[in-house]
Amino acid sequence: MPTVEERNKERVEHWVWTWNNDVMRMVDECYAENCEVTDMFRGRTFRGREELRLIEKQMMQVDASRRMTVTRMVASGDTVAVEVDASWGDGGTVVKNCVFLTFDDNGLIISDHSYGNDPSGAAAEDPREATA
Repeated sequence: MPTVEERNKERVEHWVWTWNNDVMRMVDECYAENCEVTDMFRGRTFRGREELRLIEKQMMQVDASRRMTVTRMVASGDTVAVEVDASWGDGGTVVKNCVFLTFDDNGLIISDHSYGNDPSGAAAEDPREATA
């Protein structure tokens, strides 16, 4: 039986694959219904899958070519620190990002603290304001 850390690292691999290939599947398969996703640079928190869908749809409208590769993972208990290279604009721009993912007992992300640059500018506007 894998340890919690091993399971969570496997879940991170699935999170990366779905982020790269089917972002709505990522929301459904990787995040808990009551998740909290915080953009640490902008100080915004999205609560629940529906709010996460809003920002992901916004990002995909601006740049559906985005891709992510993990450069380092450190797991401790229910949390995994993940360093990634995120490419934008069909790989023309690569930025270094970091995210801390906390998992529940079912292997779903309940907390996502993302530290990263968005060279596309897609995250500049809060998508919840457009639907208000």
